[in-house]
Amino acid sequence: MNEDEALELTKIKDPLLAADKVLDWVDLVLCTAGADGLYMAGYTESTYKRETQHPLLSGAIDQFNRYEFSRAMRKKESQLPFRIYSHIEPYMGGPEKIMNTNGAGDSGLSALLHDITANLFYRLNIPNSTKHFLPYLTYSSLSQVCKYANRVSYQVLIQHSPRLTRSLPEKEDSLEESYCER
Repeated sequence: MNEDEALELTKIKDPLLAADKVLDWVDLVLCTAGADGLYMAGYTESTYKRETQHPLLSGAIDQFNRYEFSRAMRKKESQLPFRIYSHIEPYMGGPEKIMNTNGAGDSGLSALLHDITANLFYRLNIPNSTKHFLPYLTYSSLSQVCKYANRVSYQVLIQHSPRLTRSLPEKEDSLEESYCER
């Protein structure tokens, strides 16, 4: 959802608090927030939550990103469900010129769905992997999924069409390095 849809759905203006409210109904939330970037919210197993190495962020929920290095899972599959959140600024500060916003949120969602699908693929094909000792929903941490989603959305924003007209680079500098370029 975007921040306007979040407001209509929850009657809460703050995208982080709206995402938190939506967690009452679903297991994983992606909320785009325009020039503020995007937020994700989900659940993880409290016993296995992982602290971020990024600076802690404060907002409507103090230090909300503390456990953003955790992987998301369904609330019902967790013994001790714990809410986790992540936020990311627009990729490389956002495009210098936004060509079109149509499809940017959908492209971010596609990155999330790709990560969920990759998790299922690897769980089925490498069942004894240490990465699958719990029934996680995502293959990557919430923080990393935010980076993927943001990167794909950026690519859509810099072109005239909501469809990717060319593929992303097969190999690109790490997302962390790319974020620091601007």
